[in-house]
Amino acid sequence: MGTGQDEAVRVGMTPDGTAALVRSYHREVVRRLGPLPDGAPAPACLHPGLVWAADRPATGAGTPGDPADGPAAAPDPARIAGLLREPATTGLMPPLRHLTPDGTAADPDWCRWGTGQLRADIRRTGGTGDADFGTLDPTEGIATLEAARTTLRRVWPEAALETDLLVRVIVHVRGGAFRSATLRPTFGAVYLGTSSVASPAAAFEALLHETGHHALYLRNVFERYVTNGDVLVSHLLRPDPRPVTGAVHAAHVLARMAHGLARWAAEPGAPPEAAERRDDALRRLRGTIAALEPVAEWTDGGRRYFDDLLRWEKELTAAHPL
Repeated sequence: MGTGQDEAVRVGMTPDGTAALVRSYHREVVRRLGPLPDGAPAPACLHPGLVWAADRPATGAGTPGDPADGPAAAPDPARIAGLLREPATTGLMPPLRHLTPDGTAADPDWCRWGTGQLRADIRRTGGTGDADFGTLDPTEGIATLEAARTTLRRVWPEAALETDLLVRVIVHVRGGAFRSATLRPTFGAVYLGTSSVASPAAAFEALLHETGHHALYLRNVFERYVTNGDVLVSHLLRPDPRPVTGAVHAAHVLARMAHGLARWAAEPGAPPEAAERRDDALRRLRGTIAALEPVAEWTDGGRRYFDDLLRWEKELTAAHPL
């Protein structure tokens, strides 16, 4: 079994395994985009605009309420070429970008679609009105996020590298109680609300959380874990019933959150909030696993993955009994 295949059935990450999955996924996305424009290099990392352009013909994804909800237009070759060339001009690891969308046509198409999806969900679940949306000044939040990234590089370098490989853009969203999100059609973008950058510990947790979703979406390209993914189950990350696949995502990100926060909390001088968030993530992980165990029907690869998840939960619980 190759490195990438091994990585697809483990909860954690290795640099070589992550890189192998990323290379394979990038090739598949570029294949769906069609022939590369003349002179455009194969990308070392993908912009969410490229992923959205590759997915859109299949999903019909457009910005809610605009004509793009109809038949998908062909991707603009010049724009695709520009997004492909960007990594070549900025180095192997392009700098993390920050966007503050204002909901107008000036926002990138993929970002208008993504924030439109989130706003519709926020309105549906939280009763949030138009006054709760709008642009914000992300300066302080960006500084907090960068401090969290520095901490992550120190306490869990492999997780920091994974974030660098998978996440290209942070979209700062103002929307009531919204915290954070990852949307598969805009893979490479993380949407963060103000509460997710309210403190270094909150930002640290958000990085682990949303990179964890990216990592599992990436693994799902190569491995199917359950055969009854649409069956509804209640878990502690979301109070309303969600499909089994959603509960697997919840368990995956909670395990990584608890592990990363445990590493930080073990350092002298770590803020008490790191340990508090570690304990909360571990408590919710245990509840989510308990909800999954009697319901999920695992494939062979999924069983290997779940066994690894159980090992993580057992080791975390032994080290940090609640």
